[in-house]
Formats: sequence, structure tokens, C-alpha cells
Amino acid sequence: MEYRSVDELVRKLSLLNKVESTKKLTEFYAKARFQIRPEEFDRKYVDGRDDGGIDFYYNEDTNFFIFQTKFTESPKRTSTSEIFNEIRKLKNTLTNENPNRRANDFVNSLRRETGNKDAILEILWLTTNIVKPSVREEIQKDLDEWRKENGWSLVIDFVAIDKYAIESTIYDVKHGYIPYTGKKILKLQEGEWIESEWEETRVYSIICSVDINDILEWFRNSDEIDRFLQKNVREFLGEATKINKAIARSYSDAPTWFWYKHNGIIIFADNVYLDKTRSELVLRNPQVVNGGQTLKALFSAYDKNNRRGSPAKIMLRIYRLPYEDTKTYKRSIEIIAALNSQHQIRASDLKSTDPRQVRLEQLFENLGAGYKYLRKRSKEAKSTRYSITMRNLALRYYVCEKTVPHEGVRGNVEELFEEDSKYDYVFNEKAINRDMANNHIIINYVTTWAIDQILKKVDMPKRDEEFFPYTKWFVLVDMYNKLMEWKQKKFELGWQSWINFIEKPQFEKGISDYAHKAFRIGREIIPAYEEAKGFFRSKDAVRKFSSKTGKRNFESSINKAYTISKDDL
Repeated sequence: MEYRSVDELVRKLSLLNKVESTKKLTEFYAKARFQIRPEEFDRKYVDGRDDGGIDFYYNEDTNFFIFQTKFTESPKRTSTSEIFNEIRKLKNTLTNENPNRRANDFVNSLRRETGNKDAILEILWLTTNIVKPSVREEIQKDLDEWRKENGWSLVIDFVAIDKYAIESTIYDVKHGYIPYTGKKILKLQEGEWIESEWEETRVYSIICSVDINDILEWFRNSDEIDRFLQKNVREFLGEATKINKAIARSYSDAPTWFWYKHNGIIIFADNVYLDKTRSELVLRNPQVVNGGQTLKALFSAYDKNNRRGSPAKIMLRIYRLPYEDTKTYKRSIEIIAALNSQHQIRASDLKSTDPRQVRLEQLFENLGAGYKYLRKRSKEAKSTRYSITMRNLALRYYVCEKTVPHEGVRGNVEELFEEDSKYDYVFNEKAINRDMANNHIIINYVTTWAIDQILKKVDMPKRDEEFFPYTKWFVLVDMYNKLMEWKQKKFELGWQSWINFIEKPQFEKGISDYAHKAFRIGREIIPAYEEAKGFFRSKDAVRKFSSKTGKRNFESSINKAYTISKDDL
């Protein structure tokens, strides 16, 4: 279930009975945090009588998580005594006889790791109430003392996921900022930090100097860095770029000068705690919003050097932003754009984490047939028949819907992301957020893409192939509009059948047959002694092409394809 705000979550869960509302709240957060499947959640949800303080459990290697969930219809402040009551139950479960038989394997695994200093137990108090920092600190202090009394080496953290933290989780889900990265600690040199929090912005920030290897130690391999780039507007562009090569060379050859040559790394985190006594920075769910290219480029050199120590330091900026959805999203994008200067950020990059783009990513995946929507720029993000890149889709859909093929020849795709009116036209928020139906905008996107990809495969004479970079836009627009008009009149089946139809070889043949004639027309309308590129950028080309193509040939080809394949749809 998706929620637009924590108030909506509370309102919807209030309609359920107490048992179901507690379970649904737990499932929402567990799915967001761990990307857990429903069947796995059901196995690990163990709430009930004699649950021993465990409503839900989860573990990743030697990281253990125990949930205790409290749903309240009318949010209020949580008292220390309320939490202590459940913590007492949990302590008895972990040190004595376990009353929760459904969590038996989990508890036994946890007990085996109590002497492991690298193991972590997170006790998550999940509630729609509000938990004051002083309450959290009191519970944490009690757990620390209890752990020492038992002679345990594993770390125990009390984490309160209250109303405000749930709001931030809803925000993260909407913007595709999943998965979570857990708790990370960075060692600081005494006095090498600046701490700031302005009341008018409610942004808490720390600027400090850290050893770059302390950050690289977070990752077991290069692919794991991707988990920390969910809030980054781009993915890795490749080690071969000139800047990335220079970064890696500076780290290896002149590490003591690295700090002076690099702009630094920017991290957003859900919670930031500066322990001035221990000179440590404790981050919850750190996400790298600027510096992902740096980390990817450096990790290879770090790994080849057997992960040995390096004197290379880097400037680190950490921000904890207030969660106010639209306003916070806009401000975070402004921060990313303003502070990123080593690698060019495009307007389209800044839209890649727009909730509309996240929604489209989910919708394309739900279509079936292997569709994948690539909203972020990366070295792997290449357009194919079933891999749809955001930028390429935007330009194709815009020229088709606006009937402006000459704009496709111009190819200024970034305009569509720079100008709000054009972006809203291509990616209409209301249309994208509608429930799936025959007229959902994603059906138009898929149709545009299918035609475009088929046109790339059309076998044509060399004299027509020469002008393909220009005529393809005219043929695409012509066929899209004719096809959508035909669909409205002749196609009576549902959207799933339409997806199946445009997947059929008969559909591809119908498109290809008509395309041969259309490409020939495109070549024939080029005026004598006029440069093709200049001509096809003009509105005159649009008028000439439209006047030469008729509906009869197109409808004949599509009718034939539909008749042959109809029984299989």
C-alpha cells in the first residue's frame, strides 16, 4: 500500500482493527527498509501473545533487527515506561527461555553472535507516536549497561522510528530513495569540523575532514556503492572519463595532495549525531548525493592496493534535511546542482529522482514483457527494445504528441527538462498517477517506443538510408498519430492486449511495410539544391511530408496485422 503522507497512513490504518493496523504498519516499513517480499514478511512477522517483545525480525549476515510496533490513531508522546516494559520482555527473551517459538531460529542465531564485536542488533521501536530524543537516549543508556552486564561484545542500538521518521520513509519511497544503508561511523580529528543548524531552514549540517579510506571501507565491492547512490541524480558514468581517471591517479600517486584537488563529497542522512567526546560522526542511512563518481573511481585503486591505509583525506559535507516533501525535494535538488562542478549535471539528471519518474519505473516493470525504465544516466543506461531511457522517451513522445518532427531533428532534449511547461506536458503528473486503464499515458509511451525501435530495423535502400537520421522523426510522428487514431476506432480489447499486439511479429511487419513507403516520401520531398538537415528542421518539411502521406496504406497494413494476430491477444 502506498501513502502520500503520514497523516494518510494513520487515517487508512485507523479503519482496520488493532491487530491488522499494527501488522500493516510493520509491513510498510519492513518493505521500505529491506525490500522484503510479502511471503517472507509473513514468515517473520511473529506478533501475538507471548511474543517476547518481538513483533517482526530480520537479519542480514550478522546484522540483526527486531521490531516492536505500536500503532496509535491519535499520535502522542511516547513515555519511557511504555518502551521499558517491552524492552524488559525482550531482555528476558534474549537471555532466558524464548517464549516466541516462531522466532526461535532467529533468537538462536543472535545468541551465537553475542561475542562478536562486529555484529549489530538494532531494536526498532516503530510507532505513529512521537519519541523525544531524551527518551531515546535513556533507553540506549539502559541497553548499553545491560549489554556490559552480560559481557556481550555485539553492538546494540535502539532506533525509534516515530511519526516524523515514518514521514521521511514515505518521502523516500516516493522519490525512489531505497534501499537503506544502515548505520555508519566516521572517525574525525579533534576540532576538524564545523557544525550548523539554522532555525529558518531547519537543515542540520556538518562540514569536516575525513580519511577517504574510512568511507571506502563501507563497501565490500564496487557494486555495493550503488546502494549509497539512491539520492544521487546519476549513476556511474565510467572509469574511463577524463575526470575520473585524474581522481584515481591523484589518490594513488599524490594522496597527501588529494584534499586540495577535490571538491569533496556531499551526503544526506536521516539522522546525524556528532559525538564530540569520541570525535566520531554517526550517520543513519547515509546517501551520497555528490561524489558517487569519486567513490566508484577510487574503489578500484583502493581494492587493487589490498585496501591498505592511505593518507588521502577529503572534505565531507553532511546534511540532515527536514521532510516536507515537495519543498525539501526542490531544495535538495538545488543543493546538488549548486555544489556539483566536477561532472556536468544536466537538467534531465535533476529530474531523475522526481516521484513521477519513480512511478514510471514501477509502471514499466509491472507491464511485463521485460520492460525496464532507466531514469538515471549511467554507462550501462543504453536504449534497447525493452530498455527505455528517460531522455530518449521524452523527446520521442514530445514530437509525436505535438506533431513536431522537426524538433526531433533539432534534438534539444534538455529543453524538455529545463522548461517546466514542456516537462509537465511530456510527464503529466495526474496522467502518470492514475490507475492503469486503456487510456493510461504509459500505453502511449510504450507505443511510441515500439514504433521507434521497429523503425531502426527497417531494411531500406541506401538512398533512403542516407536521410534516416532526419526522416525517422517524420515517419515516427506520422505512424504514431495514425496508429493511435486507428486504435481508438478499431481496437476494442484492453491495455494488456494492446501491449501483446505491439509485441507481435505481425505488428512489426505492418509497421515495416508502411515505413518503406514513408521513408521514400521523406527522401522525395527534399528540395533540389537544399541541404537535407536544414530542410528537415523547418516547418515547411512538416507540411510537405503530411500532404504526401495518406491513411489508406497505413490502415491496410495494420488491419492485416490485427486480423492475423487477434485470436492470440
